[in-house]
Amino acid sequence: MNPTPVSKPRRVASTARGQPAPVRSGVKSADRVLDLLELLASTGRAMTHAEIARRTGVPKSSLTALLHNLVGRGYIEQLQDTQQFQLGEGAYALARRGAHNRDLLRASEPWLQRLTHDTGESAGLSVLRNDMAERIASSQSPKAVLYSVHVGVMQPLYASSAGKVLLAWLPPAEREAYLQRVRLQPRTEQTIRSAAVLRRQLHQVREEGVAWSFSEFTVGIVGLAVPVLDVHGRALAALGFALPASRLDDTRKPKLELALRSAAAKITAAMDKTRSAEAKSVHI
Repeated sequence: MNPTPVSKPRRVASTARGQPAPVRSGVKSADRVLDLLELLASTGRAMTHAEIARRTGVPKSSLTALLHNLVGRGYIEQLQDTQQFQLGEGAYALARRGAHNRDLLRASEPWLQRLTHDTGESAGLSVLRNDMAERIASSQSPKAVLYSVHVGVMQPLYASSAGKVLLAWLPPAEREAYLQRVRLQPRTEQTIRSAAVLRRQLHQVREEGVAWSFSEFTVGIVGLAVPVLDVHGRALAALGFALPASRLDDTRKPKLELALRSAAAKITAAMDKTRSAEAKSVHI
């Protein structure tokens, strides 16, 4: 009978200072890109091709290709006068966007749950993603008949209440550029097919502060949404409900609107508090 094999303890590499070395992913190109970005971020200055190669251990020929791709994507920029490399605006924008979305999710989560608890309806938070509204957070109705608002769903701006809110709060030039290029492809029989009709609706959305979608994205489903605004009046996101049309009547409309407006204001306040705290920590 063969003895049961005993696995040997895995050795962990250490750095020169005795600390465990970072675990490598096994994807060499990915590790090299991360090493490169981490190096430029940690030094905070522009570096030559030769210095980057020496400090990352990446062969110069491979490094040239990586730098070319990263410069093309805006994550690294090459200085024209010295030909040195430093982090580009794309890297900073990515970090800011990630932090912003993290803060937005944290601020909105308790209010999404509160909205569903108080109304019994599914609620969702959507942000602008190219020419679509992307749902990044949600809470599901506990009722047997419901519309599931899944995270990650992308909706056309013209066919959803959240999309109309985000579109209505775009700067006028950006909104008009969208209206010029968009193809209003119908999702249902009720989907808007005319840019002129959409313009009128968007004007009304700005006037009233709420957008509606009646079976325009999904048959039998009503959506309503309001903007989550920052301190400058720009839309950070759209907060909304999605529910079966059979559960909506004239008496519920103002109640649902009021609940959304209240929650949106609370999310705005939470975001403002977070940013104020971050700004204070930077100046300490």
